[in-house]
Amino acid sequence: MYTLENDFLFVTVTNYGLRIIHLLTPADNAEPVDIIVGPEKPDDFFASDNPYYGAVIGRYANRIDHGQFQLNGEEYQLACNNGAHHLHGGRDGLHNQVWDCIFQSKEKLIFSHTSAHQTEHYPGTLKIEVSIELVQQSLKLSYSAHSDVTTVLNLTHHPFFNLNGSDASTIDSHQLQLNAGSFLPVRNDMIPEGILQHVAATPFDFTFPASITERLGMQHEQLESGNGFDHCFVRNNYQSEEFGLMASVFSSQTNIQMDIYTTEPGVQLYTGNFMEGNNKMKKDGYDVFRSAFCLETQHFPDSPNQPSFPSTVLEPGDSYNSTTLFRFSVKN
Repeated sequence: MYTLENDFLFVTVTNYGLRIIHLLTPADNAEPVDIIVGPEKPDDFFASDNPYYGAVIGRYANRIDHGQFQLNGEEYQLACNNGAHHLHGGRDGLHNQVWDCIFQSKEKLIFSHTSAHQTEHYPGTLKIEVSIELVQQSLKLSYSAHSDVTTVLNLTHHPFFNLNGSDASTIDSHQLQLNAGSFLPVRNDMIPEGILQHVAATPFDFTFPASITERLGMQHEQLESGNGFDHCFVRNNYQSEEFGLMASVFSSQTNIQMDIYTTEPGVQLYTGNFMEGNNKMKKDGYDVFRSAFCLETQHFPDSPNQPSFPSTVLEPGDSYNSTTLFRFSVKN
């Protein structure tokens, strides 16, 4: 376990999957609140039927249709660990790796990992570095990677948030705003249809602050597909690797606001649709249904099979770079 601390934030990280275990930020009563939902003890992580709590995700975050894609005329078949599809890098993705800490200070950690050629059947030996840093009131995550052959890459982090506190049972008091005028509709098996759909006049319209749980209660065929929100929202006016605001979340219970800035073209909103109370969390709690939400900045799911989506191809000699920043404040 590693600790980061400054005058605003307190964070703990484990080198097992680079999981963020705790993130304490000030609230309106001046007492810091831990806003990360998930297990705390190693045995609870190993026993969990959800292996992604708080972890770095890759080599490919989200889903790839039937685990198949083509590169330079060659067909690749990845492990299918989500029904008929590939999810979050496969059964033994980056979330299951022990990373090496190569730099440590009070406010910054840098970890490295080498993913061997054909790991989960991905092409190329991939060398990855992830920096986790406190910058005043912000938690900054920076990724860089290089491959020796052409491959695909889409990295993210998968913290489960509840701005009411890690032991809160609902996300009812959360208001969400997204810098996204469209989202990716999905088939019943959660693979994108390959089109962008405008959010106007749908439950997916978070272009102004709206209650997450109220939107979950609305009728829409796409909410039925994922048992709630499990969709990628498309950032407005995205320019390649341009850093900008993607999402803002506010809890009226604690007055904590979280603003998310990123270089990525999208964010996956997941509303804890498959939290069923089976996994042990902090303070002897359990993962109650929809007691957390996720906002995973990333490229689009199934991009290797969708030519119209921003490319996730990494060529040898090129550098993969991605940055996401979570900024916290107390809003009256």
